Amino acid sequence: MPKAVQIKSMFNNISGSYDLLNDMLSLGIHRLWKKKLVRHMTKGHPQRVLDCATGTGDIALSIKKQLPSAEVYGVDFSANMLKVAEDKSKAIHWSVQDVMQMPFEDKDFDHTCISYGIRNVEDYRLALKEMARVTKSKICILEFGQPQNFFLRGIYFGIMNYFIPFIGKLFNKEEAYKYLIDSSKSFPCAYEFTQIIKESTGFDKAYYIPLFGGVTYLYIAENYEN
Repeated sequence: MPKAVQIKSMFNNISGSYDLLNDMLSLGIHRLWKKKLVRHMTKGHPQRVLDCATGTGDIALSIKKQLPSAEVYGVDFSANMLKVAEDKSKAIHWSVQDVMQMPFEDKDFDHTCISYGIRNVEDYRLALKEMARVTKSKICILEFGQPQNFFLRGIYFGIMNYFIPFIGKLFNKEEAYKYLIDSSKSFPCAYEFTQIIKESTGFDKAYYIPLFGGVTYLYIAENYEN
């Protein structure tokens, strides 16, 4: 079974408990990381914003709250996840889309983001290229990585290997969260992923900000020629 089909099925299956599980597994800290993403996304007051792999819509809704006059679009390839988002608000342009092939025009959006979704795409280089195609000036990416500090790395992987699977088992989502753990441990991060962003987008500048010691990273790519 292709990776995309498996992942779509997995997210459709966990859509109802996704928000609760994220709060439990991160002790709510993911909300602070996402606030930082939203701050970067709303700088310069963009008027058209795209949130890819929007999931249950928390990032898109936060951006709309900060920029009430902006047109905000939220896309995801999981219809069930998007249904949860739609039930939260009708103020966002929600649609089921594949980030590797979106129906938007070139440079259709001022800013585009993806939060904890890029590692789940079947071809993340192609997704980055597509995000760059539809974006004028800024792409923000929030994604898990691996801490660089040896001590913190040990604690982090201990939690990933023991605590999170236990929680997943309680909610009968063990297989889904095993995938989320394995993909987080192996996905390129920090300087390596920044280079991939530069190569894939062709944007003028790309850099990263480690959060919580590198448990997660905020990547920002900027294009000066609009």
